[in-house]
Parts: sequence; C-alpha cells; structure tokens
Amino acid sequence: MGIVLRQSAWNSALSYVGVALGFVNMVVLFPHVLSADEFGLTRVLVSITVMVAQVAQLGMESALLRFFPYFRDPAQAHRGALGLALKVATIGIVLGGSFLLLFRGNMVQWFSDRSGILAGAYDALFPLLISEVYFIVLRAYARSLRESVAPVFVREVLLRILQLVLILAYALGTFTFDAFIWLYVGTFVVVALALFVHLLRMGHWLPGFERPLPRRSVRRSLVSYSAYTIAAGMAVMVMGNLDQLMLGVMLKDGLKYVAYYAVAYYIGSVISIPARAVGQIAFPLLADAWRRRDMTTIDRLYKRSASGQFVVGALTYLLVISGLGAFLQLLPPEYAMGRHVILIVGAAQLFNMSLGLNGGIINMSRHFRFDALTGILLLCVNATANFLLIKSQGFMGAAWATLGSLVVVNLVRLGFLKRRFGLWPFDRRMGIGLTAMAVTLVVLWFLPGLPGPWYDLFLRGTVVLVVFVPLVLVFRVSPDVNAMVRRPFGRSSWPVDDPPRST
Repeated sequence: MGIVLRQSAWNSALSYVGVALGFVNMVVLFPHVLSADEFGLTRVLVSITVMVAQVAQLGMESALLRFFPYFRDPAQAHRGALGLALKVATIGIVLGGSFLLLFRGNMVQWFSDRSGILAGAYDALFPLLISEVYFIVLRAYARSLRESVAPVFVREVLLRILQLVLILAYALGTFTFDAFIWLYVGTFVVVALALFVHLLRMGHWLPGFERPLPRRSVRRSLVSYSAYTIAAGMAVMVMGNLDQLMLGVMLKDGLKYVAYYAVAYYIGSVISIPARAVGQIAFPLLADAWRRRDMTTIDRLYKRSASGQFVVGALTYLLVISGLGAFLQLLPPEYAMGRHVILIVGAAQLFNMSLGLNGGIINMSRHFRFDALTGILLLCVNATANFLLIKSQGFMGAAWATLGSLVVVNLVRLGFLKRRFGLWPFDRRMGIGLTAMAVTLVVLWFLPGLPGPWYDLFLRGTVVLVVFVPLVLVFRVSPDVNAMVRRPFGRSSWPVDDPPRST
C-alpha cells in the first residue's frame, strides 16, 4: 500500500479517536466541571503558547521537512539535522520566554478587566512554551523520517486521555484549580517526552551534534528558508488562536466568550482532520518530489489530496450538521450561542481542505517566499477581519473572519499554482462531489424533524450515509476513498504508480 494512503489511514483513524476523546473533554466534561472563565483560561493559555511557539521554533519545523533529504544519512546521524534544529529551537525558547516576561504586565492587563485569574496562571506559560517548541521540532523530525503515526498518537490520543483523567480527578475534588492548571500544562510536557522516548526506542534519536553539516550553499538556503517560513508557520496557527485571544481582549467577560467559541470551533474544525492526516506524511514526499523536479508526482498529489479531502470532509460536515441539536444538548445552555459558529467554521475548513496541498506545494518549493507572503496576508486579513467584525458582530464576527481570511488566501495560492506551474486541483469529479453534497443537503432540508434530538441525529445521519456515500463511491469522486473502502489494508499504488487522472 502506498505510504501516503497507509499512514494517512492510520493518522485519520487516530485523529478520529482523538476527536472522540476530545469531544468528551471539550463538550461533555470541561464545560460542566469548570466555570466558563476557568475553561476560557485554559484555552487562552494554549492559544498564547501556540502562537509564541510558532515563532520561537524559528522555522525549524518546515526547514526539517524541506531540507531533510539533503541531510539524510543514518550512518552520519543524518549530518546533525536534529541536533541543529534542537540548538536553534533552544535559542528560540529563550527569545520566546523573554517576550513573555517582557509583556507579562501588558497581557495580564488586557484580560484583567474581565477576569483576574490569568495573572495567577501566567507562570504556567513557560513550561508550556518549552514543551511545545521541542514537540514541534521532534514531530517534524519524525515526519521527515516518515514516522508520522507516533506524533499523531501522542498528540491526538495520549494528550486527550491524560486530560480526561485530569478533569475527572478535578471533578472529584482531588486538588484545587491552581493545581489543575499546572497539571494541565504537565500533560503537554508528558506528550513531548513520550515522543522523545519513542524516537529513542526506535533508534531514531540521532542528534549528531558533532557531525559535519551539508555544504555551505545548503546551509545558506536553510537559514533563508527558515526565516521566511516563520511567517507561514505563524499564519497556520492563527486559525482558532488569534480569534480566541481577540475575543478575550475585546469583549466584556471575554474569557467566557473564549470558552463558548472554543467549543464551537472545536466541533466545526473536526472537518479538517483528513487534511491534517494527509499533510503529516505528504509534505516530506513533496520535498522529495521537488528535489527530483518530479512535477508528475506533485500534480498527482495535488489532485488526489483535494478530491480525497473533499469527500471525507464533506461527509464529516454533513454528519456534524445532522447532529448539531444533539451536540448542543450535551452542553450548558449558554453554549448554544455557538450553533452558527460551528456551521461557519466547518464551511471554512471544508473549503480550505478541498483545495488540497496548495500551501504545502508552495512551501516545499523554491517559491517558499511566496508562501511566507501568503502567510503574512492570512495573518493581516484575519487580524483585521477579527478586529472589525468582533466590534460590529461580537461573538459571531470571529467565525466570519475565519471563513473570509481562508477564502482570500486560498484563492491567491490557487491562482499562483495555476499561473506558475499549471497545477490545478479540480476536475469533473469534484463537480460530481459538490452535486452529491448539494443533493444530500436538499434531502436533509426537506426531511421532517423528529421530537428528540438523538432520534433526529440517527435519522439524519442515516440519510447522509445512504445518500451521499453511495453517490461519491459510484461516481468515484475520489479513487483513494474507494480504495480505502474496498481494501482498507490492502495494496494500493497511490500516488506513484497510479495512472494520471483525466481533467
């Protein structure tokens, strides 16, 4: 079976297990056990850390993925690639920690009018930052070795299990909320250590601090690439983080709205799981293909990632729509205001993943500077849209800002790849897929509702499976999805040996 299809299948399966665990945590337990302010605080801490860490890793994640083919040499500890990345990441941690110290007063003040609990938990940001930066580097190293399953397992499954145990223990009154925050941070530390132990056990822990680096031209390219991709990496993490921070700062009782939005965003972002699963393994393959100037493989990856991600994403979106009433019934009543946020964020994620690996193709090419520019564009559009729309529409404005910024940036990337390389992700099968989704939505629209939300979920979910799934399978909207349904663990030749698709 092709490495992308095989590892994507495992990554998707693990991601969906993680989603199920995360659903229990984010929808069932956290909103009921914690107050909205306390829950919002956990999300603000994570959002601050994720955004600072993306800068603090100094572009090492993308640099490892793109340049590892030039370092790969197990006998020479891969020419010190991991050691170099860890050294740079350590410098970034010092810089990121200094930033958090320098702006401590400002950050606390921004939230102090709404709630004073951030001041007491601010120190937890530092171990959270350290663990996040090192995890990013180790994950990129593992992906470069085409070991993408372990990072997904520890992040999507192990982390959620640890947090599930933690919130249950807190619900039983085992410790105080202050202790809960530090233990919550500890779950991220454990995950980073778990990935380190996995690499050590598999014989992949080869830091090679003293090994000779590749030739000077490669080192210069690596430094230049890392500098540019900081912006691109930062932009990726803006989605779901910057909007939460701006809600917390701009709205009265901001931490409560962060909690409401975080739950809605989480449910809506379930749509993006297939894209994350494919990207975990496909990006290193793109780097290899660009090194060989193999445009046939790149074109095939582009098309088939778009069709496969659309089919699975559309199915997930339709199921989320079908179960919206049931999902919201599990939450405290005030969380119901996130209903439309779920729909908008889900639509944004579906549009984003339906365009395939456009960002990865640009990022792994010699035109990575353009990807950095689109990353800056995404950051600027999202920040501006959040500022204007949160002021005018409040809570809902953040969701519209997410949709608008993703549409703008993806259209720019789509046009660039078409104009520069003649790459286009769509063919007639995508049109068939959109038609199948539209037909399913029409059927759901005219379907009478049942009195109970869970009965309604069962009815509508069954209709989605009966209408949408046969249509996309019969018309082979995604050959890879058909292959996974027909032989989930059998042989597949994607993406190298399969004949090109007609457009």
